[in-house]
Amino acid sequence: MKACVFKAVGAPLEVVELPDPVAGPGELVVRVKACGICGSDLHAATSAKAKLPPGTIMGHELAGVVDQIGPDVNGFERGDPVVVMSYLACGECANCRAGLGMRCEATALVGFGEAPGGYAELIKTRPGSIFKMPPAMSFRAAATVEPLVVGLHGLRRARFQAGETCMIMGAGSIGLMTLLWARFAGARTIVVSDLLLDRREVALKLGADAAVDPRMHSPSVAMQRLTGAGPDVTFECIGEAGTMAQAISHAPRGGRIAILGVSMEDDGFPPALAMSKELEINFSLGLEPGEVETAIAVLASGRLSTDAMITHTVGIDDLPRAFAALTLPTKQTKVMLEF
Repeated sequence: MKACVFKAVGAPLEVVELPDPVAGPGELVVRVKACGICGSDLHAATSAKAKLPPGTIMGHELAGVVDQIGPDVNGFERGDPVVVMSYLACGECANCRAGLGMRCEATALVGFGEAPGGYAELIKTRPGSIFKMPPAMSFRAAATVEPLVVGLHGLRRARFQAGETCMIMGAGSIGLMTLLWARFAGARTIVVSDLLLDRREVALKLGADAAVDPRMHSPSVAMQRLTGAGPDVTFECIGEAGTMAQAISHAPRGGRIAILGVSMEDDGFPPALAMSKELEINFSLGLEPGEVETAIAVLASGRLSTDAMITHTVGIDDLPRAFAALTLPTKQTKVMLEF
């Protein structure tokens, strides 16, 4: 099979030929149809602290069709269209039996060196990590389910309620997915901050009440002007050194913060300021099966659409160039690998 692999920090990805994976007991092989490039992929590939092993097949936002079914796997047939999640769990521990595979002590993250990812024609996975797609759903839309679930899980971690206000730091794919869910959940006011004009314009199209350049305007001041108060919830969706401290500085007394951005760097933040404000800070990573099913159903019904976020598509031979371009400031939002 063709695959695009990480070689070293600072080196371009490389397209190579690798042996096809074979489904063993309790495993399936999925033929990838679409896989998104995530900001976490970019951070991992450009940071030595991420310790990404050479030869890693990255990519964890994907959809495809079942190609092989191993022994002891039931409920799937060859050709079934499926969404593939970003983790492999043991399937047997207490957390797995409770549907909390992301909390399994043996969880392997897909595309980060622990399990091969979706920048390849084929990927091996397990039944607990795939979900059937409705027949009418496109693979392009299905490949946005994983980041869409990240946004939904972040709202749930923050206990976001209808009628509340929120500030979203970052209008990349995770920030925009969070925006979609906040509007869907009945947010009263949403302020988004991002350095790039094109992303701010997409945020406004998707329902933000204001979108500001944080170098020019404070998003918390923008919220004050719109509502007379600070945000009920601040969603940090950037994942760079210093952004957690910025979230703490923006949050009002008694505010809630949800950290969705994945930083690969040590990130000192002022605990005394957070304590003085009595902030509630939640870190959000997990994907629960019910959330995945909700995201699939809402997308399939047309009640939410991620189409506006997909700005470019590429084939695997062009993936190294597209990936390198995304490590620099760009107008692109979600770039999708398609087979």
